[in-house]
Amino acid sequence: MSKAKTRKEIADEFGIHPKTLRRWLKKESDIILEEKCLITPKMYQIIKERFIGK
Repeated sequence: MSKAKTRKEIADEFGIHPKTLRRWLKKESDIILEEKCLITPKMYQIIKERFIGK
């Protein structure tokens, strides 16, 4: 099972800057994340499918 990740870890995986990830997430009204919280594996999968594809 995967562990929770920071926004920086996810941005690094996607090959983008963390600010770009923040802008992407801000535009998506159905993806709601609390500030300064880790991204759960389930939420990571949703973000990955939405922005990167499968």
